[in-house]
Amino acid sequence: MKLRINDVINFIAASKSETLTEAARILEISQPALSESIKRLETDLGQNLFYRSRQGIKLTSSGREFLTKANIATEALDDLKFKTETDKIFGTKSLTIGCHPTVAQYTLPKAFKYLSKKAPDYKFSLIHGLSRDIQKQVQLGIIDLAIVINPVQVPDLVIKKLGVDRVGIWKNSKKCNTEILFCNHDLIQSQSIIKKLKLRPKQIIQTESLELIAELTASGLGMGILPQRVVNLNHSHLELVKESPIYTDTISLTYRPEFGKNTAEALSIKSIKSVFD
Repeated sequence: MKLRINDVINFIAASKSETLTEAARILEISQPALSESIKRLETDLGQNLFYRSRQGIKLTSSGREFLTKANIATEALDDLKFKTETDKIFGTKSLTIGCHPTVAQYTLPKAFKYLSKKAPDYKFSLIHGLSRDIQKQVQLGIIDLAIVINPVQVPDLVIKKLGVDRVGIWKNSKKCNTEILFCNHDLIQSQSIIKKLKLRPKQIIQTESLELIAELTASGLGMGILPQRVVNLNHSHLELVKESPIYTDTISLTYRPEFGKNTAEALSIKSIKSVFD
């Protein structure tokens, strides 16, 4: 049995995409050419590697098994090359990072600065949302690497603790309307803190934007439920309200077990870890 190296490489790219059209765009080839490549590989192996539906593609059990072998094989092929200073680490590879937009503010600038020295050709697409939604997309293979707050422990993901954050009630140190509280009530952190309050403010104003909560709190218009890392970004004049209930967040790096096997992926992991070292 002779396998074509390009077919194997195309398969790996397709395994990280939701549709063959998306994978073809990343590989910079046509969708029919990619479909033919995958079908040829399945014929050579005598196995169906993907479930196909109108919603997209998903790996079969044989596909998952072959993906592990394919990653090992392509990494070994890379090791056969003589490395030069002009070699590109990412090449045509583009990875996807997911996290809450506020988390991105205090992690990604430092992570990308690290990568600019180690792998100047780094390429990423970014997906933002609530941590619970981001984690689901990692499980589905839509996102390669994610920074997740308070992740759910599941057996099919690698979850590594990066650090912690303290969520509490903050106010402007010079002026503050204590009768108003700004928060995102959909977050379990806010619900837990409000439940523990001995004296509730007269009005609770809700918004999904932590950045807006920080700005409103900084203006002295009210108090705000915020993570300390958000406050540390550019609101040094805010102070924690005395006797504020505290909710401790766990910040974790999350990815699938097959991720991190090549240099670009390994450096991406190290870049985010470096932010918390």
